[in-house]
Amino acid sequence: MGMLKRLSITNLAIIENIDVSFKEGFTVLTGETGAGKSLVIDSLSLLLGARASSELIRAGQDNATIQGQFELHSPQLDAILLGLNVPSANGQISIERVIGRTRSSIKVNGTAITLNDLNKIAKYLADIHNQFDFEKILNPDNYLEIIDGFSYELTASYKKEYAALLLDYKAKKADYETLMAKKAKLDEDRDFYEYQYKELKAADLKEGEEESIASEISLLNNYDKIYSISEEANQIIHEDFIDRLYELNKLLAKLADYQPQYKESHDKLDDAYYEITDIFDSLKKNLGNIDYDPEHLNELQQRDSDLTALKRKYKKEIPELITYRDELASQLGENSDFEGTIKAKKAEMDQAFERCYQKGIELKTLREKIAKSIEKELERNMADLLLKAKFQIVFNTPDPKTGDVILKENGLDEVDFLIETNVGEGLKSLSKIISGGEASRIMLAFKAVFIKANKISTVIFDEIDTGISGETAQAVARKIHEISLSSQVIAITHMPQVASLSDHHILISKEVKANRTYAHMKELTLDEKVKQVAYLISGGNITEKQLEYAKEMVLSKRD
Repeated sequence: MGMLKRLSITNLAIIENIDVSFKEGFTVLTGETGAGKSLVIDSLSLLLGARASSELIRAGQDNATIQGQFELHSPQLDAILLGLNVPSANGQISIERVIGRTRSSIKVNGTAITLNDLNKIAKYLADIHNQFDFEKILNPDNYLEIIDGFSYELTASYKKEYAALLLDYKAKKADYETLMAKKAKLDEDRDFYEYQYKELKAADLKEGEEESIASEISLLNNYDKIYSISEEANQIIHEDFIDRLYELNKLLAKLADYQPQYKESHDKLDDAYYEITDIFDSLKKNLGNIDYDPEHLNELQQRDSDLTALKRKYKKEIPELITYRDELASQLGENSDFEGTIKAKKAEMDQAFERCYQKGIELKTLREKIAKSIEKELERNMADLLLKAKFQIVFNTPDPKTGDVILKENGLDEVDFLIETNVGEGLKSLSKIISGGEASRIMLAFKAVFIKANKISTVIFDEIDTGISGETAQAVARKIHEISLSSQVIAITHMPQVASLSDHHILISKEVKANRTYAHMKELTLDEKVKQVAYLISGGNITEKQLEYAKEMVLSKRD
């Protein structure tokens, strides 16, 4: 069995320096209100992953330090430590938390870790019961978590598979909804897009058309000038001129036979002859091709005006309009394929839903099995605590045929805890009828079942006996003692019945010296324990009769 072996607290509020050892079995902590009992619980909570506040630091100090030494041999814990690169130290777990006014730190076996990592480790070391647990069993939102907690290792794999399937369903649902939104938007704007597409398609836009039109318009607008210049040039370079140039070239060729220096002149004139001939042919062709057509010019000017109007309307250049037209064609074409795509996506989503739903049903079946065990064990423990109650866990799982199923993060079900604490009153929701004294006992019954199911090594009770007295307090004391037979129990109590059944008794007290308050912790001897139990009975001055009764209570436990 694992256990908390030592607790050291330095500079935490009224605690300057306390170092206390814990043993196996049942340890109680008693003391006056304000003596520092809650600080011990706070310290243990910090070691087990609670968030820290610099307000806890003792006045005049820069930081507070809490150290705890645990012993636990657990393959699961060893695996977690290995994953965090923390040495396991043969089952010895040393936790140190330093709370600073500006910076804080957490170390396990000398290795720095995060608060999240500490919580992964802490759940194997101890369980703290406090007022928050009362609130937890009164809130139906926590009930699935409570059920799972009774068989964590068993439900964890199912929950992991369910979570993966839920993630897959959500992804496919998002794909389907995105597609539907896209189709809805396209349907909404379809008439407008179709109008634009038809207009752009009718425009028969072509790359480079603007430049070609501009060039042709310029040519036709300047027809007279072009024709006149071409005609004048043609007259200068006429056929007689070409013929004479040819004859001159022949003469130079003959002259070069006698005077070689004319060979170069002949070659140059020969090249010039052919170039001028080409120019002459081009001019004649140009004169023949230029055909001034006013109607064609009007058509070109109208086309240019239409293109300019389109550019102004869409605020895009012609190449951009061509791209946009093609995009519209694609988008409008997609819409015709949407029904098939949507049908396929919906089928994928429905299949993912069904897979997740079936895994949720498996998880529900497992939880129902666990719930039956909880019901039986809880009623037995409540009977031990003088609470003859009936308890039932009710699952409400909507039928998918009704369309009401919601795949939630923790499963399909809504769960309620029903209880009958008075015969004949019938089962009613636990969250609505529970009283203070009943809450303490029901919570203790829950804890007893939970601790047994999960083999919790160390259990810490913070005033579990609130609101009870007499025979009920004695029953609570016996139940806590029963738990201590298989787990280490540390309990803060005001009840003499609880204190008398403890194996070890630590008194927490405080004193004022030099205007400073100091808390102390001391393990009591048997005689000191008897006196403290008598004090708890009397609440003040102790009589001989109370002392004798306290001695009888303490010694009866030892028999």
